Amino acid sequence: MNGRLVNLKSQVRVPRVLLYHKPEGEIVSRDDPDKRASVFEKLPRIHGGRWIAIGRLDFNSCGLLLFTNSGDLANRLMHPRYGLERDYAVRILGELSDEAARRLTTGIEIGDGEARFLRLHDAGGEGANRWYNVTLAEGRNREVRRMFEAVGVTVSRLMRVRYGPIALPPQLKRGQCRELDAAEVGELLKILDRGLPAAAPVA
Repeated sequence: MNGRLVNLKSQVRVPRVLLYHKPEGEIVSRDDPDKRASVFEKLPRIHGGRWIAIGRLDFNSCGLLLFTNSGDLANRLMHPRYGLERDYAVRILGELSDEAARRLTTGIEIGDGEARFLRLHDAGGEGANRWYNVTLAEGRNREVRRMFEAVGVTVSRLMRVRYGPIALPPQLKRGQCRELDAAEVGELLKILDRGLPAAAPVA
């Protein structure tokens, strides 16, 4: 127009959101002195931006990991003031006593402050291993493991199965990722605007 190039693309773009099923043995970092496998190596290329990890999972943990190209959305999903719940499936060695369970749900000191599970349910198990489903409203470094360690229990496996309104899709295999479509991202944004912790926008 009048000799100038006009960009007809919409200036309002829906953020991109990626779900990744992290296996054990990968780090959530782009730089590692030990040259271990990184989750970023498995993600699709992104043009004109970069993938931002929403929270972390440690090297020995697996499960749902979210990425976005929007710093604002990443902040909304991670900042403690939004109180988004995280669900984990935890396998421990041995059983959890009633007193230990009480301490984990009423508050326990883990070195950088007090922590507690919003919910803790026995999910059964056989032999020396027991499974528990737990829910947190925050995501401090190795928080779930440190909480169990504080009551003298060893976590042998840790898997995140939900982050806020997004659940790990059962069909998403380890090492695979799935990008939400525009409608699903729109629903996620609506849920965050309403402040609701449930109603996953993906199957």
